[in-house]
Amino acid sequence: MRQRFGSWWHDLQDSLWFVPAIMTAIAVALALLLVRIDQRLLLDRRLDVPWLFGGGVEGARGVLAAVGGTMITVTATVFSITIVALQLASSQFTPRVLRTFTGDRGNQVVLGFFIGTFTYALLVLRAVRSASDDGVTFVPSLAVTGAIILALASIGLLIYYIHHAARSIQAAVVIDHAASDTIGLIDRLFPADVGRPGAPAASEVPLPSSPAVVVPADGSGYVQAIDQDALVDLAVRSSLLIRIEPRIGEFVLPGAVLASVWATAVAEDCHDPIRDAVLLGPEPTLQSNIELGVRQLADIALKALSPGINDPTTATMCIDRLGEALVRLAQRGWPREVRTGDDGSVRVVLHGPPFERLVTVAFSQIRRYGAGDATVMEHLVAVLGRMTALVPPVRREPLIGEARLALAAAREQVSLPADRERVAEAGAWAVAGRIGAGST
Repeated sequence: MRQRFGSWWHDLQDSLWFVPAIMTAIAVALALLLVRIDQRLLLDRRLDVPWLFGGGVEGARGVLAAVGGTMITVTATVFSITIVALQLASSQFTPRVLRTFTGDRGNQVVLGFFIGTFTYALLVLRAVRSASDDGVTFVPSLAVTGAIILALASIGLLIYYIHHAARSIQAAVVIDHAASDTIGLIDRLFPADVGRPGAPAASEVPLPSSPAVVVPADGSGYVQAIDQDALVDLAVRSSLLIRIEPRIGEFVLPGAVLASVWATAVAEDCHDPIRDAVLLGPEPTLQSNIELGVRQLADIALKALSPGINDPTTATMCIDRLGEALVRLAQRGWPREVRTGDDGSVRVVLHGPPFERLVTVAFSQIRRYGAGDATVMEHLVAVLGRMTALVPPVRREPLIGEARLALAAAREQVSLPADRERVAEAGAWAVAGRIGAGST
């Protein structure tokens, strides 16, 4: 349940409607409150406050109508700009960064403020009364003044939004957001004190000799999160050993094996609780999927290397940020793939993301599609060299292997001998095994 709530909350934060809806509700409450204050205290008649709106009924209606009409027009313009930015991000970078734009707090606040101001003006307008309406003239001066203040603030937000929208589609900003999200996920999932020396991997756990009970998936989707605590509680309560078969981010077909279960005693049916603990969704999310964060940066680099865009500088920036993320990851303790009960017996076995796979996801396709570009390949092997010097020895072999593959690809596809020599010089550390030579 906790994981499902976390996934639901994660989706809400990345939506374009949640923050605007909250701000609109606040605007409704503010309009009703200020109109009520005007009705109770009759500020427009009894208090001589110079900064309050001092016009009559027609003036108040004119101001509110102007504010409301302008705000709905500006809101439509802002929404159109946001959609154009989403289209550009999808075509120029990768569709996987669209959540970065829809979840951008600046976009959400600007849309919410404009919609809230329109709603506020509309509600205050309905409270204005002339003598011809019901015999009593009522001008909510405080509420009309609030509409003017909101309109002035909206001008400032519009200026901010124009700058923010122009900056948000710059390659460096998109890459920085993707890298920051990935590093933040690493810090959350791989804290400095996680794991313990000698903790067994999932492949090292001895399994019972008795046949396992297979728990099939009753639906399809990507594994977005796994509620480990719920699985441990279930396993301890029913004397089970549960091994979850798919990794976070993998796609599960209907009827595929979701988990294997060994019971040390007669246990109650555990199929539904295990299915509830494994959250499936229509797309991978960054909630718990470190591989998706790495893939986002790699996909931006691949798009930059495509013939239609041909932007190797953006690709090299992605390589730099991938190196930063993987070095940070390699220097952290690895999450436990094995969860035990209070008695020390193994209860839940999970498959975490191997470091070797993350290195492959990060660099293999960049190596393949950038093999003919000497600048990209030179930068790739140099960054791999700097990474190798910074990671623990146990994490070095995948990086050295990737650098050697990059050198082999460059020898085959870089056409000019001088360019091949540049790449070979940058990757000499991988051939000779001199760790750290790639940092020069």
